Amino acid sequence: MTIKLALAGVGNCASVLVQGLKFYSGDERKGLWHPNVAGFKPRDMQVVAAFDIDARKVGFDLSKAVFAPPNVAKKYVSMPKSKVTVKSGLSRGDLAPHLRGVRLEKTSLDDVSKSLEESGADILVNAISSGSGSSTEEYARAALRAGCGFINCTPSLSLKSNKLVADFQRAKLPLVGDDLMSQFGGTIFHKGLLGLMVKRGIKVAKSYQLDVGGGSETLNTIDEGIKMAKREMKTSSVAEEVPYKFETIAGTTDYVDYMGNDRTSYFWFQGSTFMESGVTVDVYLRSSDGANAGNVLFDVVRATYKCMKVGKLGTVGEICAYGFKSPPKPMRFEDAFTKFSALYVR
Repeated sequence: MTIKLALAGVGNCASVLVQGLKFYSGDERKGLWHPNVAGFKPRDMQVVAAFDIDARKVGFDLSKAVFAPPNVAKKYVSMPKSKVTVKSGLSRGDLAPHLRGVRLEKTSLDDVSKSLEESGADILVNAISSGSGSSTEEYARAALRAGCGFINCTPSLSLKSNKLVADFQRAKLPLVGDDLMSQFGGTIFHKGLLGLMVKRGIKVAKSYQLDVGGGSETLNTIDEGIKMAKREMKTSSVAEEVPYKFETIAGTTDYVDYMGNDRTSYFWFQGSTFMESGVTVDVYLRSSDGANAGNVLFDVVRATYKCMKVGKLGTVGEICAYGFKSPPKPMRFEDAFTKFSALYVR
């Protein structure tokens, strides 16, 4: 059985996902977190449709589009022709900063919905730019019309829209998100250290996380409006790990073009222990954004498809809490991981 995927947005995240499907199309397991999720292996997934609004990608075979500018994700494998041509995507005027001044190729909700139906896609993965909330909802509506599940990797809060949630539940389709959490990026690293401090009896007082990176996603995120929305989302996510109020901030601070798809996260923690003896931690993490998304997306897609097949639909809480920074019901990551593993990992 093949899980048929459609991609909204052919950026760095989509590039690494598509390359990962090629890399793990056989029996290769190096770097793979979960070879089997919900009874499916990576080779059981296939991209059957893709959409973008950047003219540098529209009309090209997906195998070429994933390496087209402004993508800077590393080329891990040579891609054979995919037979999937990137089609014009949706834009509701909420244009990402990195696309301003770029020639655009836009289409209608009806056209995207029709293309999804014709491709036979089971799930639409939304990986468009941050700050495109209206366009995200438009893609969700297109998926709904086409009978597709919807996975929202962006920080647009689709699962906070009661109407959208109700419509997906009524259609008996899964709606999963919001804001994909990397396998070992800044947010999960921050959450993990806070959780460890709490478990070891440290009274956490303050923490911060400052991210610096390259690539179009970071460039978009330093836009003031997007920056503050992302900061609020990340901060809320990390604060969930501590069962009392403390001071914390997490967010992107700057864009450095020559970092490519890499990101550096700086962390600082302050707390106290026995007889109020002070504890301070300074640490930094360097990682690759696209690759950091790969394993989590592989897991989320396979689990979501399983839910479609067994009739467990609507906003699937354990998948959202496992793979995303802003799930409908916040959960400590260890609890989310335990629940997800028990239900889907073999």
